[in-house]
Amino acid sequence: MIQRHNSYTGLSYKEDPTIMAWELANEPRGIIRPSAMQKWIAETARFIKSLDPHHLVTVGSEGRTSSRFAGNVFRKDHASPHIDYTTIHIWVQNWGWYDPQHAEKTFEKACRKAKRYLKKHLRWSSRMGKPLVLEEFGISRDLDDHSPEAPTTYRDQYYKFMFDEIYRRAVSGAPVAGCNFWAWAGQGRPREPRAIWQPGDDFTGDPPHEHQGWYSVYDHDHSTLEIIRAYAKKMNELGE
Repeated sequence: MIQRHNSYTGLSYKEDPTIMAWELANEPRGIIRPSAMQKWIAETARFIKSLDPHHLVTVGSEGRTSSRFAGNVFRKDHASPHIDYTTIHIWVQNWGWYDPQHAEKTFEKACRKAKRYLKKHLRWSSRMGKPLVLEEFGISRDLDDHSPEAPTTYRDQYYKFMFDEIYRRAVSGAPVAGCNFWAWAGQGRPREPRAIWQPGDDFTGDPPHEHQGWYSVYDHDHSTLEIIRAYAKKMNELGE
């Protein structure tokens, strides 16, 4: 893939400036043999750098989750000198921190846990001398309704909370390089709410094995898009 040439531009991927980084996997887990995964990370990152010294390389880790079966050791997983920055994902609903059916009771607590998770990994990243990217975070529409017309009251609050946390820490000099929300659907729409993706269906950001529309942000979600736009503007101004 690194050697492949873009059929439209003619550039090889290793020379393409629109590619930010090579990521080894999505949420790799060492399970019962974390040392074996760490060896694989180091060897693979070194190999990629030998083929392409011009692009960043990272792990794709969700961070050190609370699951004792994950086999993720954040600092060791990112220790290789060929890994340029650290990554985390924060999934307050998937991890049981937030219940959209009882949002009033669980939302604030979920935000506090997300904040602690970010703070902990930023501290570790700082000690390693590497910047951190919050690669994924998201929350369902109100009441876990997956239809495109469902309101986004709590999603908007959560996006604003997480964006503010990232921006505030970036301003203070913390080693945070940015974040990505999950996920952009644009004009795509699920065949029906909670459908499992089938060939021919629109791509809505959610992976094919999960309910379509769960975390999708659509082109008509104007309040959410305005929050994203305002955050992007502030972060861009920091880099000027």
